[in-house]
Amino acid sequence: MKRKSVLWLAAVSGGIVLVLGALWLRPWPLATTETTVTSALVAGPLRHLPATSAGRVWEMYVQTGSVVKRGQLLAKVAVPLHTVSQQQAEVELRQALHLQEQLNNAAPYEKTEVAIAQTRQRIAAIRQRLAAMPRQLTFVYVQAPANGTVVRLPVNTGTYVADSTTLISLGVTPPPTEGVAQN
Repeated sequence: MKRKSVLWLAAVSGGIVLVLGALWLRPWPLATTETTVTSALVAGPLRHLPATSAGRVWEMYVQTGSVVKRGQLLAKVAVPLHTVSQQQAEVELRQALHLQEQLNNAAPYEKTEVAIAQTRQRIAAIRQRLAAMPRQLTFVYVQAPANGTVVRLPVNTGTYVADSTTLISLGVTPPPTEGVAQN
């Protein structure tokens, strides 16, 4: 009798674990901070405001639903600023990496261990030189091109964005109607 109770308890416990596991593995909707703005607030097509350079979103000055005026600052993107010496070192590094790839793919009789070792040393020296160079940032600001309402913010502060990535979707606010009594 005791054995049947233990087996029955094990079966029920196993069933509960299976049900809870199935619920846990169920694809739940992802949490999102996006909200929608009713169409009564905007008229016409949305204007998608892109990043003009690749960089990290440093600050967002608006939220979804914010009413903005033309010229208002909406976002700030930190963009790496490369000096001439950094650009030259990056070109040298790309050339050295290309040479290393050619040596690695070459037939055994076309390459020497000395050439491979020299290329590795050159790559290491260039990387060390680049790491020692000071990193500088500049900021690119995104402004509202027209009066409107922020409909969507597809990126968050701290997100790295590529060139042309949409930062803000702006709906054009309908112009005020004249001659209509406002309550």
